[in-house]
Amino acid sequence: MRIRKCARAVIINERNEILLQQFEFRDVVGNKVLWVTPGGGIEENETPAEALKRELYEELGIVVDLLGGPIFQLDVWIEGKQGSFISREIYYHVTIQSDTVLSIEHMTKNEKDTLKGLKWWSKDELQKIDNFAPREILNYI
Repeated sequence: MRIRKCARAVIINERNEILLQQFEFRDVVGNKVLWVTPGGGIEENETPAEALKRELYEELGIVVDLLGGPIFQLDVWIEGKQGSFISREIYYHVTIQSDTVLSIEHMTKNEKDTLKGLKWWSKDELQKIDNFAPREILNYI
């Protein structure tokens, strides 16, 4: 089975809220719409940390220093329209202020077309909804 490696950020602000992006995943069966952590695929010859820094700049327009290694890793089975695969997701903790200026200017056209929202969430708010992933992030808020 194909494995897609990716790096993702659990971004927390000074109010202990987490920043999530809502995307329509058109390449998976059912075109799921989910709130997810920022991040993306690890390119050849990139470390997970390098990939995450690149992705955060592309998706949010921010430059971050990663302090420490990954906080957790998940293998997520995904039923894609072109075949099933495993998304091997490596998560890092990132802290920014809630008033940090964010920009989607460097996103690809496809990312911009499928982006549906961007929001800071409290743990209480997330516990009341089902359409976010992964649920393990609740352990880090």
